[in-house]
Formats: sequence, structure tokens, C-alpha cells
Amino acid sequence: MSTKSGQGMPKLDVVIGNNFGHLPMFIGAEKGFFLKHGVDARMKVVDTGTDMVNAMHNGEAQIGDMSVTTFLKAVHSGEPFKVIGIIMNDATRDNADEPLAIVTKKGTGINPNKVTDLKGKRIGLARGQTSDEYFKMVLRRAKMRYEDLTIENIWSQFGLAPALREGKVDAVVSWEPYVTQVLEQVPDSFLVIRGGHHMSYVMVATAHGPTVEGNPAVVRSIAAGLAASSHFTRNNRDEAVEIFAKWVPGTDVAIGKKAIKHISYDPRLSPAVMRAFESAEDEVLMNTLKGAPRLNVPDQFRPSFMAEVEKTHPEYFKDLPPLK
Repeated sequence: MSTKSGQGMPKLDVVIGNNFGHLPMFIGAEKGFFLKHGVDARMKVVDTGTDMVNAMHNGEAQIGDMSVTTFLKAVHSGEPFKVIGIIMNDATRDNADEPLAIVTKKGTGINPNKVTDLKGKRIGLARGQTSDEYFKMVLRRAKMRYEDLTIENIWSQFGLAPALREGKVDAVVSWEPYVTQVLEQVPDSFLVIRGGHHMSYVMVATAHGPTVEGNPAVVRSIAAGLAASSHFTRNNRDEAVEIFAKWVPGTDVAIGKKAIKHISYDPRLSPAVMRAFESAEDEVLMNTLKGAPRLNVPDQFRPSFMAEVEKTHPEYFKDLPPLK
């Protein structure tokens, strides 16, 4: 891991997840992009969105990465989080869910592209996480009921391949790189569907409201470091996976280099991202927080930080497609 010194710089604790949705943050720490932009960002790596929210809630971190659905549920519960940038994202559209997929294997009676074959089957996924929210959307579009399946709560994504291989479940739902890991490690496994334009699987960089208001220069430094890190990740994907493997023990680099092809890293806060957030809020209110008052979604964003970075460092954005 990086040993670059940040002596004399403002220090921030950042909580990130141990999956590819957070990859640019690892790059920023390893390659010194946050230090270059004036902040010593110390990374705390955790397993799930729940762990990220808890770390920020408990004051262990001032900056956190989490999925849109995790973010929205946290704000509904009273957390003072604001979005300062996007990590895993395709800013040109509001339905980029290619990192998410459903995987099965031969002999389960489930066929490719036949979601209706899942009825009555045992499904392995992490309850309450983005894969669970995605699965509910897939079922609803197929006019199926979540209650008509048996959900096996597999909290660790490393438990998915063994569960499918040993026949404990008939299919699993996950995100990259674990989708590719299951496909590589389970004989005769195959995709039921990948993505399908059900949602935007966006990973957001969030800051505590008090940090945003009280220390905007440091938040700007985080945004600049994220933009630089995202640019590097997009243009050096294999090296990015090798760096990730230093931070997350047990990473299969060969699998990672295949999995990363299905992920976009565009930090821009665009109209498409806003639409994706509005849709995610619809889903949260429909699936999880029925009857809760609707959030004012635009008020959850602080877009000025990344917009300023784009003006001062256009080189970090020049390889991205124009926004419509």
C-alpha cells in the first residue's frame, strides 16, 4: 500500500467498501491523488453499506462511499449526508446496472433470460443491499412476487459461489467482481440476466453535512482527488485491479480484470444521475420504507465541488462522453 506522507495536510477518514464500486478511492490512496490535491485521506475498508453508514454515524469517518439506495435509506433515517461526487457511474444515462446480475447453473430448471423460471426457487443474496433492491425490481418487471421465492441471506459475497456450487441455492444475485467470481468458480454456471436497465447502480461519495458546510476546501480536495483517481482507473483498468488486490486480501486478479470491463467510473453529477436518484427514491419508498415522506432529491446533492474540479482540471474529464 502507499506510504506517501501527508504530514501537515488536513486529515480525513474515509470509509469505503471492499468491492469494485469503490475502486477509484483505493487508487487515490495508493497513487497519492488525494495528497496531490491537498488532503490526507485515510481509508477504512468495510464489507457492506450498513457498515459504511455506521462508521459515518459513529464519527469514525467524515467521508463515505455507498450505493444510492444505502444513501437514501440513511438520509431517511436522519443521517446528515450530502453527495459530493459519483464513483461507480455512467453519467450519460439513468439505467446503468451492468455490474449487477443473476447467476444460476445447469440442472436448476432456470434458463437464460427467463426470469419467470426463478419462481419457487431458492435465491442467495445479501438482504437489504443493492443486489436485493435490484432483484425486487427485476421481479416486479416480470410480474412476479418476492414472496414467491425463498431468499437465503448470504451476507458475505464470498459465500455466493460455494452456496450455488453445493446446491444450497438455485441462483444468486450480486455485483461485480463477485458476479464474475461465481461464473468462474461454479462449474456449468451462467447468467440468467446481467443488468437489464432496471436501475442505475451508482456508488456515491458522501460527506457529513457539517464537514461540507464547515470545511469546504477539504471536500473540494476530496472531489479533485476522486476525479483524478477515476480518470486513472478508466485508463489503466488492469493496474487498478492489481492495486485493489493489495488492499483487499483474497482478490482474484484474473477475475477482477474480467469483471472491471462491466463498470463505468464517471464522477460527474449529471441530469441522468438526478433521474436515477429520483427513480431509486421511488423504489425505496415502494419496497422498503412504505409510507415514508419523499425526500427532496436535489437537496441531497452538493454539485459545486465536482463542477469546480471540472473547470480547473479538464484533463480528468477529457476522455468522457459529452453529456446531453
